[in-house]
Amino acid sequence: MSREDIRENSMQIIFQMDITNEFDYTKLIPIEENLKTLERKQSLALLSAIRDHKSDIDRVISSNLDKWSIDRIAKTDLAILRTAVAEMMYIDDIPNSVSINEAVNLAKKYGDSKSYAFVNSVLSKIERSIKE
Repeated sequence: MSREDIRENSMQIIFQMDITNEFDYTKLIPIEENLKTLERKQSLALLSAIRDHKSDIDRVISSNLDKWSIDRIAKTDLAILRTAVAEMMYIDDIPNSVSINEAVNLAKKYGDSKSYAFVNSVLSKIERSIKE
């Protein structure tokens, strides 16, 4: 399974976590079953980062939104943003540019016609703020 597949599967799990409002993936039995198909180490690192740092991740996303609030973001776009921000902040072996590019690709696949531009804009702002 490629890193892109792992990221996509993890984003889908993050989407499920948001829908169920249960951000501890270990408590979600169907999700735990899905994890058997993922490359566990990479997937669990990403999911654990989101579980352990969700409020920080959401704060970073919120502080980089223009004229939006986090609760207005489509659930799919939010899952994509959380995935990318978790990678950018807590997964050291993935360059930020890769996280952003992959997030844009996921937004093109799962979002509406403007999602990819929105995701790119927010993540580019976050990348600049992380570098400062």
